Amino acid sequence: MSDNLLSSLSSLLTPDLLGKAASMLGDSEPAVSKGMSAVFPVLLGSLANRSSDPAFASTLFNLVRDPANDGSLLGNVASLLSPGAASSPMMALGGKLLSTLFGSNLTSLAGSLAGYSGVKPSSASSMLSFAAPLVLSMLGKTVKSGNLNAGSLVSLLTGQKSTYAAALPGPLSRLESFFAAPAAASYAAPPPPPAPKSSIWRWLLPLLIALGALWLLSRCMGGSDETTTMAPAPTPAVEPAPAPEPLPPPVAEPAPVALPLAKFYFEVDQSELPVAREGSLESVIEYLKVNPTAVATVSGFHDPTGDAAHNEELAKNRAMTVRDAMMAAGVPESQIDMVKPIVTTGGGDLAEARRVEVAIRP
Repeated sequence: MSDNLLSSLSSLLTPDLLGKAASMLGDSEPAVSKGMSAVFPVLLGSLANRSSDPAFASTLFNLVRDPANDGSLLGNVASLLSPGAASSPMMALGGKLLSTLFGSNLTSLAGSLAGYSGVKPSSASSMLSFAAPLVLSMLGKTVKSGNLNAGSLVSLLTGQKSTYAAALPGPLSRLESFFAAPAAASYAAPPPPPAPKSSIWRWLLPLLIALGALWLLSRCMGGSDETTTMAPAPTPAVEPAPAPEPLPPPVAEPAPVALPLAKFYFEVDQSELPVAREGSLESVIEYLKVNPTAVATVSGFHDPTGDAAHNEELAKNRAMTVRDAMMAAGVPESQIDMVKPIVTTGGGDLAEARRVEVAIRP
C-alpha cells in the first residue's frame, strides 16, 4: 500500500509511447509529454479530493472492481493508441470515470490543459481519455494485490494527496473548480386536497325539521276535548345557492430567459485558458447545440499601453483559445463570430483589459 501511484503511472510513459501519441494527435512530442506529465496528477489529485464523498467513493470502487478491469492493459499500454481502442471496454470505463469526476466541466479542464501544454483542445481531451483507463488499471492492480476494500482505497489515495498536489502545474492547481456539481434530487410532495367547505345548513336544516316534528307531536298529545286547529307545518328553509367561485388570478407572462455568457480573465502576457470568472462556457455551448441557428461572438480585449501590435495579437490569440475550446466541444465554426480585438482601459482595472467575452448574439 506504500507504492507511489503517481510514480508507477508516470513510468508507463516511455519515449516510444509518447512519440506514437504525438504522431496520432498531430502535436509536437514535447507538448504531448508536458501535457501527459500533468494529466496523471490531475486525475489522482481529483480522486483524492472527491473520495471523501461516500457516494463517489462507492462509485469509484465499483469502477475499479469492474470485470473489464482485469489488469491486462498495463502490459499493453500502446493498445490505447490502436484504431479500435475508442470502443474498448476499458475506454468506456475511463469515460465513466471522467464523467463522474468532472461532468460538464470536462471541456473547461481540457481547455486549461491545452493552454498549459501547448496542444490542441481536442488533443487534450484525447489525453484525458487515454489516461483515465490507465489510472483505473493501476488502482485495480493495487486493490487486488493488497486485497483492499473501498475504505482502504480511499486511505491510499488521500495518503498520497500531497504528492499529487506537488506535481500539479500552477494553471491546473485549483482542481475543485473543475469538479462535477453533486446531483441533488428533489421531490416536492403534492399539496393536500382542500378541506371541504362547511355550511351552516348542514346541521341547521335537520335541527329545524326535528323541532317542527316535536312541536306537532306535543300538540297531538295535549289531551284537550276541544277541537284543535293544527298549525301548518313550517316550510323547510331552502339552502341558498352557493356563491360563485372567484375567478383565478391572471397568469403572469413568463420572464424572458437570459442568454448565457462567459467571461475569461487571463494572466499577464498569457493565453492559457483560465476558468471562467463570470458565467459558464458550458452553458453557452449547450445553448448553441440546442439552437443551431444561434451565433456566439468571441471578443478579446487589450489595454492601449505598451506595444499596440503585441497587445492586439495577444488579445486575438486569447480569443482563439476560447474558440478552439468551443469547437473541441462540438460547436461548428459557423456558429462562432470572432470579433476584432477591442482596445479598452478597463475602467482602471487592468484585469478588465485582459479579458475575453463570449456572448450569444441577439
